[in-house]
Amino acid sequence: MWTKKTKVDELPFSLIESEILPRVAAKSDIGRCRCVCKQWKSFLSTPTFGKMHLRLHRTTIDDYKVVILDEPTLRTLCPSKPNQQACILSSLDGLVCLGLTESSQLVFWNPFTGVSRKLSSNPHSPFDYSASCPDAADVVGFYKDSSSNDYKLLYLSCGGYFGAYIYSHTSDTWREIKTDFDADICDAWSPATLCGQCLYFAVSAYMPAQRQMHWWIICFDVETETFRKICCPPIPDDDIRSYCATLVLLNGFLHLYVSYTIFINDLCSKQSNLWRMMDADGWVQVVAFCDPLDDDNFTTMQQQLICTASTSSWLAVLDEDNNSFKKINSEDFTTHYRHFSSPSFEYTSRRAIYVETLVSPNP
Repeated sequence: MWTKKTKVDELPFSLIESEILPRVAAKSDIGRCRCVCKQWKSFLSTPTFGKMHLRLHRTTIDDYKVVILDEPTLRTLCPSKPNQQACILSSLDGLVCLGLTESSQLVFWNPFTGVSRKLSSNPHSPFDYSASCPDAADVVGFYKDSSSNDYKLLYLSCGGYFGAYIYSHTSDTWREIKTDFDADICDAWSPATLCGQCLYFAVSAYMPAQRQMHWWIICFDVETETFRKICCPPIPDDDIRSYCATLVLLNGFLHLYVSYTIFINDLCSKQSNLWRMMDADGWVQVVAFCDPLDDDNFTTMQQQLICTASTSSWLAVLDEDNNSFKKINSEDFTTHYRHFSSPSFEYTSRRAIYVETLVSPNP
């Protein structure tokens, strides 16, 4: 039984490592704790501690930062090839997944701790995530397997032959999985959006017979490792152009932001609709806008990069000019960002919003 005279060095280390150190603030106190003794320093540097610390700390907006792949950062990550190009493919729990375009390697990197690790090569398929050809670039979904407490990647090889592969962070191995849909007709895939135990992708394809683009949602269930195809909400049978479908996570629900230009009787307007996914893969419309366009604002429609925080209760809008972001709620999103459309792949591959944690890239 503890008394007021109990000293820290009298406490069993098992209690310190399980109940005390994981509750210490990452930014202000972890560095000082590493200086206490070699045993503390060694434990605080383990992947186990990083995961324990993450479970006990609820992240706030102050924990989210913008990471930018600039030249100094790349020199640190790739000292042997400082001029190598890299792309941000995904992030989760403070780990950022990078693609090195020249060497075709993937890297797990924690920008907060500065620790990084190159992943093993995929023996089944080469990597292709070149920003010069975004429509043919591969895409990555980052998730955590709750049954094994293992971080995993879903890697979709989209250029040429389609293939789906899963990477295990714990074993540093790859394996190929089957797909039960016609993936060869998919021309372009959006980045993955994680909602619950599923990864969602907005997918488009040009249908030559109909001379128009078609959009749908591909869902990957991380527990069963199966895919399913979901139809997008209906659009009018009119002259539709510049159609864009973007997935966002709001208040725990998957939403689809759809924008397009419609021409009726020589009149042009910008249609913007926000849809929420319901049970059985159905959609309910949350809000709709219709803005007449003239020649001046037709070519200057707003483009914003929208990132969802892990709390799924607010969105972060990246400011390209200041390399910062601001927090918005669902009302702000639906009333002030009605001209939202996806930014370029080259822009998003260089910047991302991530949460500062102590999770280690090492297994």
